[in-house]
This record gives sequence, C-alpha cells and structure tokens, in this order.
Amino acid sequence: MDTATASPSRLDTRGIAAFVAIAYGFSWLCVLGFVLGFGTQMEQAPIAFRVVAALSMFGPTVATFIVARRVSPLPSLKRDTGLGLGQHRLRFFLLAVLGTPAVVLGALLLSAVFYPDALDLTGLSGLRAQLAQLPPQAAQAIDKLGGLHVLLVIQVVQAALLGPLLNLPVIFGEEWGWRGYLLPRLLPLGQWRALVLGGVIWGLWHAPLILLGYNYPQHPVLGVLLFTVVCVLLSILLGWMRLATGSIWPAVLAHGSLNALGPIVIMLGYAEKPIDTALVGLTGWPGWLVLAALVGVLVLTRRLPVRDPEGTHSVQA
Repeated sequence: MDTATASPSRLDTRGIAAFVAIAYGFSWLCVLGFVLGFGTQMEQAPIAFRVVAALSMFGPTVATFIVARRVSPLPSLKRDTGLGLGQHRLRFFLLAVLGTPAVVLGALLLSAVFYPDALDLTGLSGLRAQLAQLPPQAAQAIDKLGGLHVLLVIQVVQAALLGPLLNLPVIFGEEWGWRGYLLPRLLPLGQWRALVLGGVIWGLWHAPLILLGYNYPQHPVLGVLLFTVVCVLLSILLGWMRLATGSIWPAVLAHGSLNALGPIVIMLGYAEKPIDTALVGLTGWPGWLVLAALVGVLVLTRRLPVRDPEGTHSVQA
C-alpha cells in the first residue's frame, strides 16, 4: 500500500506524541531561560536572544534522536529520516538555492503593488538609518561601492549564495525533525493531512519567539496565527521536496535561504515607519499568495501529492 493512503491504524501515536513533547519542551525551555534572564524585551539583549533562538532550533533534532533511538526505534535512522542525498539531487538542490530567492523577491514585488507607500525603494532610508550607526569609514567604503542600492544588491546576492551554507547547522536542527522524522510518521493520515498538520505543529512551535516580538513586532499575539499560516504553506512546499527526493537536504537548503533572505525586507522600509511584516514580505499576506500559487502549480502539474514518496519505508503498510 502506498504511504499516501496507508491505514491510519499504522500511525505511531506514541512516537509522534513523544517527538512533539520533546521538541516543544526543549525549545520552549530555551526561550523561558532567556525570559528569566533578560526579560521579555529581546532588543535589550540582542546577542543573547540570537544565541537562544539558534539553540532552540535544535529541539526537533533532539526529539528525533531520542524518539528514533529510544521511544519508537526506526529500522534505519539514515534512510527513514532522509539523511541521504536522495534522488534528483542536483535538480532539487538548484531549485532550493536559486528558486527560493525568486520566491522572496516575488513576495516583495507583490507587497510593493499592494502597499507602495510601505517600501522606500528609492531612498532606502531604513537601510540608511541602520548604516548610520557604523563608523565613518564604513560609509566611505559604501560610497566607493556605488551607493546604497549597490550595497543592497550585494547583500541580497551574498544572502542567496552563502545563506544556505551558513545557516545549514541550525536549519538542520529543525528540518531533521520536521521533515526528517515527523512528516513520514504522519503520512498514514494521507499526504495532504500530513503536510498541513506538520505545518500547524511547526508553526505553533514558534509561539514563544513570536510572542516576544520575533517576525511580527507589531502583532506579537496575532503573529502566532499569522506565522502558522506561513508555516503550513512552507510545510507543503518543503515537504514536497522531502517526499519527492527522499532527502531532507533540499528542504534544509531552501529553509536556510529563506532565513537568510527574510530580513532583507526590513532594510526596505522607511526609517521613521517600521515595516509591518503582517502586510509586507513573505510573512505577510502577499507572501501567502505567492506560496499558495506555488502549491497550486504543483497540484496542477500533478507533482502533488507525490506518487510513491521516497525515503518513507518505515510507515508503509
């Protein structure tokens, strides 16, 4: 029987429950430690917050290792959690590295159509304000490069090319859990339910960080719901990569690229008017439209649901 239609009786509820409890527990305790040590204002200790946020991303990996080894052992940790390079690797690696920047750019362009007054694409006053804190020598170097717009292009290119590799360790901490362990374990529910439910679990896992103002500083409470929508859409796309290749690595590269390019939107706002990330960029509803359109393309081209998913042998009936 195909994994997409396997009987729900094959669902490993014990393993799934243990995974979610450990992943949430580890990551949420990391954030709690930050709150107890530094309070709820992440701006007061930005370096400590970044360290804690990075550490919290390893919750899903800790959960995967413990559950797959002790709670509900898997026949092959490498095969059943997608640690191999998988099939169609070159095609999907290129898609992850080159396609992700196009998705982020598409979300920004669509945001500019709906909210032209939200982005300062001409003066780049938001970026200028950030650079004002640098030494005068840095400003002179930027002028020699050709100005702020050239600097912005350089930063985008660097983020697109180096971001997936630089972010690889911490992104692996997430992806080995969400797409490596959890997604295949949810497949007995059917692919669509597995992809959506996995996205909801992933989205709500971010709740402590979002409540502290991460991603949606103007909407810390509503942001939990908004980011869960983003995670569901991304879960479908990253999950498609995982199931089509049998490997987590294309999803790791795409996720790493997203995290590297996401902050670019902050540079495009006005200095006196911070960007509302609920309206602009990939986290805003224009970004939802771009992601939903990509899901639609996969459905129309019959790439979703994935036929005979790779690397999910342990849940086949």
